Amino acid sequence: MEKLSYFKIGVFVISAVVIGVIGVVVLGAGAIFQKRSLIETYIDESVQGLDVGSPVKFRGVPVGRVEQISLTSAEYSTRRQYVLVRVAISSNMFQFPVNDPNSPALKNELDRGFRIRLAPQGLTGVAYLEADYLDPERNPPLEIDWKPYYPYIPSTRSRITQLSEAVERILQNFGDLNLAELSGSIEKSLAAMTKLADSAQLDKIGAQANALLTELRETNKQVNALVSSPDLKSAMADASATAGRARQLVERAEKPVNQMLTDLPQVAESLNRMVKRLDSVSSDLPETSAQLRQTLQRLNRLVASQQREIEKTMENLRGISDNMKEITDNSKKYPSQVLFGAPPPPSKVMQK
Repeated sequence: MEKLSYFKIGVFVISAVVIGVIGVVVLGAGAIFQKRSLIETYIDESVQGLDVGSPVKFRGVPVGRVEQISLTSAEYSTRRQYVLVRVAISSNMFQFPVNDPNSPALKNELDRGFRIRLAPQGLTGVAYLEADYLDPERNPPLEIDWKPYYPYIPSTRSRITQLSEAVERILQNFGDLNLAELSGSIEKSLAAMTKLADSAQLDKIGAQANALLTELRETNKQVNALVSSPDLKSAMADASATAGRARQLVERAEKPVNQMLTDLPQVAESLNRMVKRLDSVSSDLPETSAQLRQTLQRLNRLVASQQREIEKTMENLRGISDNMKEITDNSKKYPSQVLFGAPPPPSKVMQK
């Protein structure tokens, strides 16, 4: 009976071990057979809290783990004391090849600001590596004078380091302040304000303020009396009547205006016809001007060919004009000569 119990216990233990091994294989198959690539980065600050096996996350998603933490002077011939961190990253987590340092796609992502930085994991002091895209101008890569063994991803300062540096700068600026001189300036300002308050005649100012309030009350009463006066009410009634008359005038003038608006399309049509006629006339202007130019040219040629005859004719006309002038003068002096001719010659007997 006891042998049967031992047998059952043995079978149970063996079954549990087999199930556990199968579970480990099944659950860890992804991590075991997952393709990983080694990359390295250099950090110019303390990596307290970061250990081998610490996770590497991209925007909160696990993409790898830390494989090695060392100093650059222990791996390369350099005097720069950077912290060397080598990381195993799953190659299928990114769209660019992280295992090829000469890949243009990887270089493009680095130019866009792909960086690694140290990040705290809660308040326990444990840290992990965070990968993200940052401003490449504000987060330039560290200067290195060696060729990395593995693909190199630049790093940047952690937020805690940036915050502590900002606090240190503020404290340093605060320490540079001359507190004694500042307190003296404040005391002088307070004394000047106290002196100004004492020298000010507050009693007179208060009396003037009371007088001003009294005048404002009187003015308010006068305004109320003016508003409630019957003259103002009658003026309002007259204004209302005037507005009614103006409305009637507008209504009377509305009909002629509407008639004018209805006639506007006809006027516009007439103008369009006139414009069309002007267009047709203007289209004939070039031909008319050409004919006129030809006529003037012919006239110029005719005048040039008959110029001598025209000059002779003008001389004859000038002679005729002179003769006419002489005849006119003689008719004024001797009117009978025009009717009866020249007088007879004198008699020879009379001459004797």
